[in-house]
Amino acid sequence: MRVPIHRNVIGLVAALGLSLGVASAQTPNRDAETRAEVPSRRTANLSGADQLREAGTVLDGIGATRRRVSDMLDRARQERDIIKVNCLNDKLTQIDVTLRAAREHQELLQNAVSLNNDGQRNHEFTLINIYRSRVEGLEIEARQCVGEEATAFDRTVVTLRVSRDIPTEDTTEMPIDSLLPERPLVTSPVL
Repeated sequence: MRVPIHRNVIGLVAALGLSLGVASAQTPNRDAETRAEVPSRRTANLSGADQLREAGTVLDGIGATRRRVSDMLDRARQERDIIKVNCLNDKLTQIDVTLRAAREHQELLQNAVSLNNDGQRNHEFTLINIYRSRVEGLEIEARQCVGEEATAFDRTVVTLRVSRDIPTEDTTEMPIDSLLPERPLVTSPVL
């Protein structure tokens, strides 16, 4: 009869230890929470006036993108390419909707700045940047409608400068003599 009681006690202690281990693993780490950073918060460090200027720049960029896609649509209509026309018309419609929404949120941003409501101001500014990203993606899709590759206008230029201090000889190979161990001096007369 002792064996089952002994096993029950061990089982109870093990279960209690596991439950405490799980409970301690689930307690939030306050240090990790304070160090966590959402990437969009970096842009929220701008002042209200800076955010308004940046929002104006974003809206100007969206308008310029709309004009470029509209020009592509006009060319497709002149070519009488119905597939390109339908595709570009869809992208232009989506850009128009996004532009309207961005304008509405720009007005809300202006109101939040005038009311000195930092939370609302940062929210509206974040949404305007999301609209900018959306329109950039729509422009890429519009260029694909007409057969242009996305890399045709998004070129990355890499400039490489080689320092003169870098040796020209191969330093990865070592002479065999340097790899052999040195033989110790004989200190015993018996050998």
